[in-house]
Amino acid sequence: MIFGELHQTIRQAYRKAFSAEPPRFVIEPARHKMFGDFSSNVALLCAAQQGGSAVAIAQKIVQELEGSKIFRNVSVTTPGFINFTITDSHLLEVVGEIIRYPEAFGRSDLGKEIRVLIEFVSANPTGPLTLSNGREAFVGETIARVLELYGCAVAREYFVSDRGDQITSLGHAVLKDKPSEFKGAYINELSKRIKETKPDEAGGKAAVMILEESIKPTLKKAGIDFRQFFSERSLYQTGVFKRTLELLKVKGLVYEAEGATWLSTTRYGDSEDRVLISAAGVETYFASDIAYHSFKLQRGYHRLINVSGVEGATFSKQLNLVLEGVLRGEYTWGGQVDWAITQPVSLVQKGQAVKPSKLTGTYLTLQEVIEAVGLDVARFFLISRDITTPLEIDLDVAKSNSLSNPVFYLQYAYARISSIFREYSKNGEFAVPETIVLTHPIERQLLLRILQFPDLVEEVVGDLMVHKLANYATLLATDLHSFYENLKIVGERPEVTLSRLAILKASSITLKRVLDLTGISAPSRMMRSPKA
Repeated sequence: MIFGELHQTIRQAYRKAFSAEPPRFVIEPARHKMFGDFSSNVALLCAAQQGGSAVAIAQKIVQELEGSKIFRNVSVTTPGFINFTITDSHLLEVVGEIIRYPEAFGRSDLGKEIRVLIEFVSANPTGPLTLSNGREAFVGETIARVLELYGCAVAREYFVSDRGDQITSLGHAVLKDKPSEFKGAYINELSKRIKETKPDEAGGKAAVMILEESIKPTLKKAGIDFRQFFSERSLYQTGVFKRTLELLKVKGLVYEAEGATWLSTTRYGDSEDRVLISAAGVETYFASDIAYHSFKLQRGYHRLINVSGVEGATFSKQLNLVLEGVLRGEYTWGGQVDWAITQPVSLVQKGQAVKPSKLTGTYLTLQEVIEAVGLDVARFFLISRDITTPLEIDLDVAKSNSLSNPVFYLQYAYARISSIFREYSKNGEFAVPETIVLTHPIERQLLLRILQFPDLVEEVVGDLMVHKLANYATLLATDLHSFYENLKIVGERPEVTLSRLAILKASSITLKRVLDLTGISAPSRMMRSPKA
């Protein structure tokens, strides 16, 4: 990992120069290629903490970097950035390793001792999955794949909210005996099939049907394989909730008021205490969530990741107070909890909001969108933006077979490379040349892009921002299209031809790996050429 190598080299140089540990610093691609390939702010941070000239500090660090085999050139620019240019030999060494061991590229064993439980989607079984549920689904699945590439043992879990007020309301919708927020063709179909007459029973039966006949098939169609569906009812049937409530009572956190049972979350910084059991004797969703996460902590996982929609933002803050304030210490759990809260998704076509479907009457379903634009396009669009911002998808772009469609853009780049290798090798095999020469800036640009992939994987493992993979894939495809349009393979000197083939081979391996992580197919042939 190039950033890891650079960090280690700079830390060693800093220690030699100042006999001390450096502050936490950043290495990033240089904003201006005239200065080098990468730059670091280590000297600026040191000057801010300790005083002195950042340029002078940078120059002292650079003196200790002289003679490094990684760098062709190291320089200092004002106000104190250190700029690095990587040697060609180091870049070419990476190319050889990628081609010889393609399955190892980007893969790590750093996570081999880490067991991860990622809970995602977990939509109430009261209707078909929405497009926003799809965002949660594809973000969660991509996170899981990245963690697996990092070496972690990952379990995917869907929490089924199969009890409570929403199930009763679903029952009323099916029985048509009381107004309900659930409506549409699917409710009418359930009404014909369900014979139960009590709202709770009718709602429970409807929830099972929706889960088994709509939600699970849609997830399967989306390429997501949940091995674990955790029933909310089981928390009460197995005594998990009862034991959790007793624990909270022993801690002196539970009290009765206004006929309800409350949890004193204000002790841990909440704005107000929260109800666990209503005056009607019904356990709240918050109560179930506490019990569920209490059970999560007891199952031997080292990292818990929760991916949910914006409706989970408030719950996550309240629940985290209980996790950190009570449960972590009670179970002596030293793991990590992460929350990935996705913002809503909307569709537009010809500049207008897309109308809801007849199936639900209120929204377009995930399955309908997948059928309209294809799975690859749906997956890419739904992970392509930072999850902290709302996402608007233009259906006209998503349906097009032009280069304005980012999925066609990526797949066409991969197919172009595949077509080149079909001309040079019947079985697709390619032997790494003994020497590789660089004759054009785009060749070096491609190699530097490839070099950053393992670091990107590690970055996403940490911050869970999977849109960075989509951004990286687009930049890599742009470099590949530029390579294809500007450089020749046929008619060059043999060493140039073989060098360019090697660069393209490493690029195709990298692009394929990114597409695999995002769940997007990498066709070796395009059914039709994208329009410009």
